[in-house]
Amino acid sequence: MGEPRECGATVATPVPRRAGTSRRLSWDVVRLLAVLAVVFCHATHQGPVLHPELGAPLGSHPFQVGAGILLVISAYFVCVTVRKGPSPGRWLWQRVCRVLPPYLAAVLITYTALVAFGPRHWSLPTRHDLWGNLTLASSFDPTVRLIDGSYWTLPLQLMAFAAAALLWPRGLGSGWRITVLLWVMTVAPVVLQWHDRILHSPLWVQQAWNGLGLHRLQLFAIGIAIWLFSQRRIGVLHLGALLAATVFAQHAHTADLPSSLGIGALLVFVALAARGPDWRVFAPIRRPIQFLARISFGIYLLNQELGYLIAYHLMSLGAGRVVQIAGAVTVVTVLAWLLTKYVEQPVYRALTALPALPLQRLGFRAFAWLNT
Repeated sequence: MGEPRECGATVATPVPRRAGTSRRLSWDVVRLLAVLAVVFCHATHQGPVLHPELGAPLGSHPFQVGAGILLVISAYFVCVTVRKGPSPGRWLWQRVCRVLPPYLAAVLITYTALVAFGPRHWSLPTRHDLWGNLTLASSFDPTVRLIDGSYWTLPLQLMAFAAAALLWPRGLGSGWRITVLLWVMTVAPVVLQWHDRILHSPLWVQQAWNGLGLHRLQLFAIGIAIWLFSQRRIGVLHLGALLAATVFAQHAHTADLPSSLGIGALLVFVALAARGPDWRVFAPIRRPIQFLARISFGIYLLNQELGYLIAYHLMSLGAGRVVQIAGAVTVVTVLAWLLTKYVEQPVYRALTALPALPLQRLGFRAFAWLNT
């Protein structure tokens, strides 16, 4: 089992539409690039590091940029959608219905596959791990191992949804308050962690720090900043300053300068997608881009441990490294399509079509319980 890494992150957010225009292709391209970065990191570097029998890593550095960009995109679309919902509570319910059912299904699928087909010399998940992952307790409970290293992002995204639903109606998204909030979110965690203060703190402080994702706040902050930039509420210089601060904060938390610089470069493309013209140059391959972007959440949820497992069994059949990667990516893509078509989309439609008030109360109670 792998420890949580920044190669992957989850995002299940709608793609924006502009009045009178078709679906924005630029957002699908950015989202797909981020997901491909996740898959590339896992397939070429993280897999061989965790399971050396798969072969040597491709290069000496993982270039962990996918997670950061996906969280930035998620934060951007929180700002886009929270203003348009019928109410903050209903909006939160819709967001939870979007991400939680496919996540729970992916946990069950990955656990079952690993227990049934995983090599005995691998560190396979236990029932305790299964329960901890289903209840999202792994962020705060050190006795629970993540069934898939990518799952660390789910509690963070759900907490971000809850924070937006709570704070947005109270005016935090308007005026000078949101600008101050962005700088606090970016700078304060760096100051708090300076000189390894967190590492030398009591265990409960470390658990709270990691569980609440305080060292990831700069990624949510720059996503909000890019939304403000797209609304012309901040200028290029202000956004550039926040972008530089984000790269610095990312490096301060990860000590990974190449990946931090890579995130900074990709943030420029996110900003261009948010405010610039649509990227019509990709129009000839619009359909495959949109298809992969639509199932990208499923690809993220399934690509890591299942990908390693598929690659291992292909290796056992004599397949080379390239065939292992190609086979794993192909199978995971098919499974992601099935997860999207038969779990994510129908369950979302069913849950959001039911009467709001009783289900929202039940959902909020379940959400609060899962995050305690």
